[in-house]
Parts: sequence; C-alpha cells; structure tokens
Amino acid sequence: MLMKPSAPRAFDTIDTDQYLTVLAIIASADTVLRPEEMAFFESRMARMLINPQMRSRFRRFLKLEYDVDKTVRSMDKRTLRLALRDGIFLAASDGEVHPAEVEAVKTIAHHAGVSDDRLQEIWKWVKEGIAWMSQGPRLTEVQCTTSDVGVGGPHRGPISDV
Repeated sequence: MLMKPSAPRAFDTIDTDQYLTVLAIIASADTVLRPEEMAFFESRMARMLINPQMRSRFRRFLKLEYDVDKTVRSMDKRTLRLALRDGIFLAASDGEVHPAEVEAVKTIAHHAGVSDDRLQEIWKWVKEGIAWMSQGPRLTEVQCTTSDVGVGGPHRGPISDV
C-alpha cells in the first residue's frame, strides 16, 4: 500500500485542534523544539489552509506540557491516525528521533488502534521519504556546460527533450 501526503481536503474530516495537539505532543516530547520541527508544524498549518491569525493560537500548543495518554485517550481515531503519520515525519525531521518521541508515538498509535506492523510500515515510509527528499538539493547543484546552452540561452523544450 502506498501512503501519499495528504491534500488540503484530507484535513476537512479531522479535528484541527486535536491534530495539531498531537503534532505538538511529539514535537515537545524531548523538551527541545528544533527549527526543523517548527518548520514542519508551520507547514502542516499552511497545508491545512489555517489563516495566519489563527496560527498564533496553535503555536501556543508547542509550549504546553502534555500527559500523552490522558490527552489523546478520547481523541477521534481518524484524526489520531493522520496526526500519527505526520507526527512521525515531524519526529524524524531534525535527523534524529529521541526516545521520548518514540514513546509518545507508541502511546498515540495505541489509542489510534494502529498495529505494531502498521506503525513499522509508517516509520519505513518516513525513512524512505526523508532519504528521497534529501537527494533534492544535490539535483540543483548540476553544473551547466557550454554545450548545454544554445544560442538563445538554456534549452526550453519539453521536459522529455531534456
């Protein structure tokens, strides 16, 4: 089964407060909010099309302390599952996953009804996704030679011609 990042409409059927609370729980689990985690949190708010004025309200979630079990116990399972998947990506976004983040993820997975096998599948998907995305910067470092540039400048034909 392929897992794809969610389009903005995928967030229409979940509870925004709960979703962002779960991300905040994972981001703050190790008590250190790294720039990559903050960027991921911000990108999810943007993806959800949350207006800039409301974003400041949700940023406060990152400063709260949570009892993970009590906080997620009564949350909607659909919301928990989407937040779990994205939360694992958030946990890995800084290049290391802290044991406290892993424990938070396990607790959330339990309340979301996600099996250990499915949880491992999500971790694998995240690892592969990060590896794939890390290749992007290298692709933009390609040097053009004079043979790559014609009289009128760089080649402007269809992508299939490149």
